[in-house]
This record gives sequence, structure tokens and C-alpha cells, in this order.
Amino acid sequence: MNERLGARAPDAPQRRGTPPGSLRYFAVLFATPARRASLHALYALEAELRDTAASPNHELAHTRLQWWREEFALLADGRPRHPATLELALVMAGRRGDHALLQEMLVAADLDLARFTYTDWRELEAYGQRAAGSLQEVIAGLLTATGALSESQRQFARRLGSAVRQTEMLRDVAQDMRRGLLYVPLDALTEAGLDPRSVAQQPADPALLRVLAEWRTRLAAELAALRGLLDGQERVRQRHGLVLAALHQRLLSGIAQSGALDADRVEVPPFARLWTAWRAAIRSR
Repeated sequence: MNERLGARAPDAPQRRGTPPGSLRYFAVLFATPARRASLHALYALEAELRDTAASPNHELAHTRLQWWREEFALLADGRPRHPATLELALVMAGRRGDHALLQEMLVAADLDLARFTYTDWRELEAYGQRAAGSLQEVIAGLLTATGALSESQRQFARRLGSAVRQTEMLRDVAQDMRRGLLYVPLDALTEAGLDPRSVAQQPADPALLRVLAEWRTRLAAELAALRGLLDGQERVRQRHGLVLAALHQRLLSGIAQSGALDADRVEVPPFARLWTAWRAAIRSR
């Protein structure tokens, strides 16, 4: 029954985090067919929490996050209400560890809503693992034959999620700063001679661009290293994650080529998305 549930085509609410043609859409496309609907649903939860935390109405955002806390508790109890959690109810039944991982996403959403800042790269990495590494660990578990992850697969998933989240933060850094969100580590800014309190008013400062270039280099190295964490069979099982990593490597290349922070939002061209995803999937065999 679980397999039939996973194979069902997702409806609109379950596609919220994976609109056709998006990077996550292509990653899910190359996942095990029986698990695709579940992955669409998990990404829908990620999108819901991310959008809630980004709301300019803090009172409404707090109310909405509380609703999601209750919904996650209902999911763990087998009584969900939202289309995405209804999709996940059977595949996550009895997987208490997965429910705990979803709670990490709620903690990250609270941090975003509080406009939390991070002292150093280590703290930023910890945030990334809460915000998206936990989600990727749930996904990785669903994609294994037994549901039990090896330590190498667990590390792959946690590091993948953090690198993906940070790549998107890097792409959106100017937009986030205008919204009062500063993810760039404070120590890195201070060491570059920048005042974190006023950096948003100087997006073209060469010192800031150097810090962002360092961030980009760190992420490129992390994404490139992920494949080496897995053995041959694990690469087959975690094809979805390897495709997602390759697509975000391509996104990092686009960010590097765009240069200015005030440029249009960087996106991977449509054909390049399909080509990159297909090539990464072939390499995972």
C-alpha cells in the first residue's frame, strides 16, 4: 500500500516546493518512482515553512508556525490534515526519527522569523543542517531499501541539505539583506573590515564581494565532495541527492558569472537543468 501511495501523482498543494522545471523538480524526477509523491510532499512542507518565516507580518507568521507545529504532531500521531502530510502519513508511520527531523525544520523557521544572525561558518553550517539537512536525511531514508541509513549516507544527506540551502542564500543575499535577513557570518564581515549593521547599504563594496566569493568557493568544494562520501550502491540509492547537488553546482557557476549583487535573480537555464540532471543521474549508476 505504501508503494501505491508513493506512486500516486501529486496534486497542486503537494507540488508547491517542486513546480515543474525547478531544480527540486528535476531531482525528484530522477528519484525512485514509488517515492516521488512523498518527495514532492516533503518539499511542499519545506516551501510552506520557508514562506511562512519570510512573511512580513510577524504575528501571522507566528500563528502559522504554531499551526505547523500542531500539524507535525498530528502527523506523528497518524491524524494529519494538510494534503502534504496526508501523503506522508503512511510512508512515515513508525519512523519516529523522521518526525524528530521535521522538528528541526521548525526550529530553523523560528530562527529565520527572529532574523537570527550567525557568528561564524560553523554556526551557519549548523543552521543549514537544521533548515535543509534534516529534510534531506528524511528523503535519504525513504530512498533506501530498508529505510536505515549508513553513516556515510546520513552525512551525505545532512551536508547536501546545508550546501543547497546556503547556495540559495548566497544567490538571494541582496534580497535577504533588504528584508533584514543577514546570513553572512558576522566574523567574516568584521575580518573584512565591514560593519554588519550597515553592510546592507553597501552591496557593491569590494570587501563584501570578496567575502561572498569565499562563501561561494566553500560551497563549490562542499558540493563537489559529496559524491565521494557514497559507495557505488549508495550512489544508486541516493541518485536524487546527487542530481540536486549537481544542479546547485551549476547554480553556483551562474552566481559566479553574474558578478553584481543587484543583478537579476540568477537561475539555471531550462535546458541546462535537464542536461545537468540527466548527466548526474547517469554518473550515479
